[in-house]
Amino acid sequence: MKQIAIAAVALLVTASAPCMAGGIRIGDTQAARIAKDSSIPGKGKAGQCLPFATALQKKLEAAGIAARVVVYGYEAGGVPATDAAGDISAQPVLGTAAGRGSHAVVMYDDGGRTYMMDNQSWTPQWVHNAAPMQMAQQFSGIHCSVKMARVLPVEPATRETAVAVVVSHSTKRLAAN
Repeated sequence: MKQIAIAAVALLVTASAPCMAGGIRIGDTQAARIAKDSSIPGKGKAGQCLPFATALQKKLEAAGIAARVVVYGYEAGGVPATDAAGDISAQPVLGTAAGRGSHAVVMYDDGGRTYMMDNQSWTPQWVHNAAPMQMAQQFSGIHCSVKMARVLPVEPATRETAVAVVVSHSTKRLAAN
């Protein structure tokens, strides 16, 4: 009976959000709420990682949160192995080829920590701030070997935005004359 009561209390504590861990409030920041938004296009849909990442990046940026889209190529499957540099990667099992693929995620800063989120995850994953390739490897785990990663450039301003800026600058110059 005592075990059931303890399990019920543990369930109540873990089910309530946010929770405190070492004085850090987890799961109740604006960035985390935006990243968890299930209405973002591509959420939970296979093959929609890039549209999701782009939409999430724009939504975070609109809220004043710096975010970038990271794309990476990987090989999946095989067994974990350590290379000469001490990095862990997935090596194909003898006689089989590793599956290859690519993925897109959003990288953003929240309270001094770097997080990554993709369209198949329900919560953002904290990663150590490093080069894009190492962060992609942390996000993917040991059963994937990341082969390349890059941060996509921020989309340039649209033509309408550029025209509005030119018009506003021209108006200021005319008013000054």
